[in-house]
Amino acid sequence: MKSLKLTTPFGGTFLRALLYLLLFCAALEGFARTPAAPILFPRESYGSSHPHFEVQLRRLRDRVEAGETVDCIFIGNSQVLFGLQPAVVEQAYREQSGRSIHCQNFGLGGLTPRTAGPLAMVLIKNFHPSLIVFETGVLDYSTSNMEGTDASIMSSPWMQYQLGTFSVDGWLYEHSNAFRLVFGIDRAINAIEEEKIDIAADGHATLLGHSGTPLDDQLKRFEASLDALEITDRHVAGLKNLLALHSNQVQIVLIETPTHPVFYATKRKVRNLYPDFENMLDFQAAQAGTPLWLNRETLEFPLETWHDLAHLNEAGATALSRELGRFLAAVYPSQTSP
Repeated sequence: MKSLKLTTPFGGTFLRALLYLLLFCAALEGFARTPAAPILFPRESYGSSHPHFEVQLRRLRDRVEAGETVDCIFIGNSQVLFGLQPAVVEQAYREQSGRSIHCQNFGLGGLTPRTAGPLAMVLIKNFHPSLIVFETGVLDYSTSNMEGTDASIMSSPWMQYQLGTFSVDGWLYEHSNAFRLVFGIDRAINAIEEEKIDIAADGHATLLGHSGTPLDDQLKRFEASLDALEITDRHVAGLKNLLALHSNQVQIVLIETPTHPVFYATKRKVRNLYPDFENMLDFQAAQAGTPLWLNRETLEFPLETWHDLAHLNEAGATALSRELGRFLAAVYPSQTSP
């Protein structure tokens, strides 16, 4: 009598292939956790298409993994990326207060108040700073402002995973070094904008001198966003979400972004909106109990300190960073011993 016999499809080929694949993945993951891996694969991905996000995240992780303390993180758009120098802030803070502080710049081109809250939440969750400094200016409040930039940050599976939305790729971006390095190869091949910007270990990038672009040509680039300037509920809600993170463990400090004087001199809509912008920041900071530094009336930046209409050059960034260090000395009690 014949007995019933079950056979593995393809004579076990499928199972052997699966086993080899698992062994290969385990070996790749093991290699990805060795010191040699970052040398051979210098880029890593977290699923974001933003040109600065993954570089800034790697800079911050490198410092923390090396055992350094990061008390304070600056967030904001490219005006933060190019305009705040952590080393200068730290020095001015120490000179003014006699205490130490350790800062990291996490400026991202095009970051808006709507995305600042989720970004700060993720940074607090992963790196545990005791101070978040958010810089925002009147030009941030445009209904046409950088919708695509917000999406490029928030669509990252890693960001969504950190914010509580589970996905397989989000989990892999978080837990697998090999997964991040393999997808980082694609980023390196595409060589997008961040390859052209030298972002230092502390997250700051430097702009030297002047851009050389005529002022009228620069102004034309801002026409669409200036026409759409408005303090909208979406902007205010984003700011409130950020300020709601203020607690005994994490202090949120709100500072004003310097605005090039030509906007106030030539653009009526900027002049008209500024009082509403100032009052909105005053009210939201008071509601949240967070320090606010409005600096337009106390700080002057001569034309030679501007690289272009949006960004301070190295001299301007040094001056702004020095004053920020002094301001923080008055409102933030460092967690680090002198």
